[in-house]
Amino acid sequence: MREKEYVLYEDSGQVMLRSYHSVLSPQLRAYREHHHTECELSLFLSGCGTYAVHGKEYDFCTGDVFLFGSNEAHSITRIDKPMDLLNVHFEPRVLWERAESAELLNLFAARSKGFCHRFADTDGTLAQKILHLEGELSEPRPCRALEAKCALFSALTHMIRQYDCVDPQKSVAAPSSLTQSLHAAIQYIHKHLSDKLTLEQIAAVACMTPTYFSAVFKKLNGVSPFEYITIKRVELAVDMLRHTPQNKLEIAALCGFSSSSNFYKAFRRITGKAPRDFVPS
Repeated sequence: MREKEYVLYEDSGQVMLRSYHSVLSPQLRAYREHHHTECELSLFLSGCGTYAVHGKEYDFCTGDVFLFGSNEAHSITRIDKPMDLLNVHFEPRVLWERAESAELLNLFAARSKGFCHRFADTDGTLAQKILHLEGELSEPRPCRALEAKCALFSALTHMIRQYDCVDPQKSVAAPSSLTQSLHAAIQYIHKHLSDKLTLEQIAAVACMTPTYFSAVFKKLNGVSPFEYITIKRVELAVDMLRHTPQNKLEIAALCGFSSSSNFYKAFRRITGKAPRDFVPS
């Protein structure tokens, strides 16, 4: 169950940063692979159980922090005690939109051999930084967006400095000359989700060749342009299933899917569920 959700939007109306709580009772859960374009930073406020990540299992307990990159498969498969998980989702462009924060991308693109998705339950400093981030998102105060991003940057910087999780030899950076072009391309994608989109069209908006655009896009966002489009189309479909009276075939067309079979296949792959699971009863 999702509770206490707070969202930070960019000027175009797209979600840049959100926090919410997953509150669940003890249970065994089937592995459900799901995909999203956001990176995820999570803090277990209570509970214990098992997290499955890429075929590897982590035991978790109160105080543990987990970090996942965009489109990185993970699923909680067992909960032994009542769980309250604080989730923070953020688009990678929160990091690469400014040169001074782009170094934080190394947590996802330049991981060391010692990288572990689970961070120590004894690190009270890291936990407090994540709680501060949630606090900033929850209050409509002056400079809310700035302070929330600073809180996120502080938590990620702490992880790089205190843990063996980044390999300096693999370090990446986002050239400042590209960020405006990538922003324009992403905004174009969101404006045309219901249309037929080609790589050539999107690359032209970014003033890049299709090959170069694909490489840069995946390097900075963790997913290919077409995987990004598919995920965003499915997310739009989920929202429409929950809040509009249209039937599934109408929603599929409105979200840019060329056929019902493509819609159902993509929906199952991205969410791990069927469209009917999101229709209010």
